[in-house]
Order: sequence, then C-alpha cells, then structure tokens
Amino acid sequence: MKKIIIASAIIATAALGSAAHAADGTIFFTGSLQSQTCTIDVNGTVTPAIATVTLPTVSTGKLAAAGQTTGRTGFIIGLRNCTGPATSAAAFFESGSTVDLTSGNLNTTTGTGTARNVQLQLVDASNGAVIRAGNVSQNTGTTKVALDASGNASLPYAVQYYATGVTTAGTVNSSVTYSINYL
Repeated sequence: MKKIIIASAIIATAALGSAAHAADGTIFFTGSLQSQTCTIDVNGTVTPAIATVTLPTVSTGKLAAAGQTTGRTGFIIGLRNCTGPATSAAAFFESGSTVDLTSGNLNTTTGTGTARNVQLQLVDASNGAVIRAGNVSQNTGTTKVALDASGNASLPYAVQYYATGVTTAGTVNSSVTYSINYL
C-alpha cells in the first residue's frame, strides 16, 4: 500500500511540476545565403594561405600601464573579382581560442621568451573604432566597403599592442580567424 501511495505522490508531483512550465512565445529566426564568390587576400597573400602582419618592435616603456596602446600596424583584406549580388562587404573577426571574450582582444602565446601583460587589439582603420573579435557589435560598428564595378574592394584594418598591465619584454604572437560579411 505504501508503494502505491509513494508512486501516486511521485506521479502527482511530476504532473504538477510540468504544469508550471508553459510556452510564452515563439522566436522566428531568419537569414540569407548568397552565391557570392571572391578571391580574398591579406596584404597580397591569397587565402587559404595564412597571412602574417608584422608589428614594429617597441619599448615596454610605451606599454607601462593597463590600457596603453602602441605600434598600430595597418593591413588590407582585399576582395577581387567578386561575383554575386553583394554591393559591399566587411570582415567579421571570429571568436576562437586566442580571443579574450571579455575585451575582444587577442591573447598572445605564452611560454619562454614571450612578452607578458600584452594583447593584440584589432582596429577598423576607416573609422578608428576598436573591434571586439567575436562580438556581434562588429555587424553595425565596422565600416562596410563598397565593391567597385569590377567586384573589387579593399577593407582597411589595423592591429596594435594593448597593455593589460606592466609589460615585460619578449615575443608577441597571436592569430584570429575572419569571415567576410557580404551585404
């Protein structure tokens, strides 16, 4: 008898618990795919090859306190011979293992001989705005560049050292993955 009462109590609790959860609404998701094709390069290195942007060697004295930046170095993501319906484009710098999710800056490699308390910060070279890698704010805050009549565009960006504290001397290396948003 006790087993029946316990079983009935469990069933009643489960029924009441599920009754407390009701659907409050529906979310509709929408998107678009385009048959856009372009030859993409970074400073002339055509993808899928990995491009390297070399920042200048700078003194740790220029990065003596958190928030200081120096060594801004420009790079161009080039789009060539694009075909498809897009009329403009911008890069979207993806989140990944090198991205500091709080700041959107790029963490640098660690180990013997590497600098400490430094990140790399991406910048929209068209408007000077800091780009937070992995953050959707790039969709509205990054400059969209028009494709010319031949389907070409040069998307200007920059990278700079960013101090997270008093820096120490050493090598600074990081990387980021990007995608092209066609508009």
